[in-house]
Amino acid sequence: MKRYILTVMMSLLLLAGSAFANGHTPQVKGKSEAEKFIKQLAKLKESEIDYAYISATMFRQMFSMIGAEVELKGVPNPIASIKSLRSFSTTGETGYVTLKKHIAPFLQEDDNVMGLELMALSREGEMVTAIYGDSENTLVINDEGDELSVVFISGLSYDLFKTLGENGMEIGF
Repeated sequence: MKRYILTVMMSLLLLAGSAFANGHTPQVKGKSEAEKFIKQLAKLKESEIDYAYISATMFRQMFSMIGAEVELKGVPNPIASIKSLRSFSTTGETGYVTLKKHIAPFLQEDDNVMGLELMALSREGEMVTAIYGDSENTLVINDEGDELSVVFISGLSYDLFKTLGENGMEIGF
């Protein structure tokens, strides 16, 4: 499952090239309740939780250095609106228990949590995948029973996230 999360992150990095090569900078808006929650979650000091953060500025710098320009058929500037990507993954039992406790509201199958709507839910044995989204953000949670990964993409609507998947990006479903 980590492979799928890494694939999503790398695909987003590649697609960011065209948006930032054109000098587009995402507009700054107030943070949603979910975005504030994820930002607080990033402050966890647990050795068994790997955390990664990629800001819009980091996207811009990475792609200006390599001169990457990628376009997705039918979707102009597919990720120009992305503000940041935050990723959490557990590497041990203590990290798993800690992260699961914090994201428990999103694993209750509620239709709406912190302003994000439940868009997709898949259960296969112990494995649970939940995708929450709105017009501003997307949250993907993969719980494999002993390993947990959470990816929050601020500035990428669920509709655009879904469109990226429909246009050939492997997003883990």
